[in-house]
Amino acid sequence: MSSRTRLALLWLALCFGFDALLAQLLDWSFGRAVVLLPVVFVVAGSIGFLVVLWTRVAWESVRTHRQR
Repeated sequence: MSSRTRLALLWLALCFGFDALLAQLLDWSFGRAVVLLPVVFVVAGSIGFLVVLWTRVAWESVRTHRQR
């Protein structure tokens, strides 16, 4: 088995694990969690992006204010 195949199988198992965890935490059926998992990832990624963005903006503002 090539390393690419192993990596693909690892990612597939990881996705199914996240899906099962989401279904368990939110008390959803496995099928519903499969459909909504991409939406959950996009929303979580967007929230993470906004947190990093505004933290950086605040940090740069404080740094610029201290240099004056």
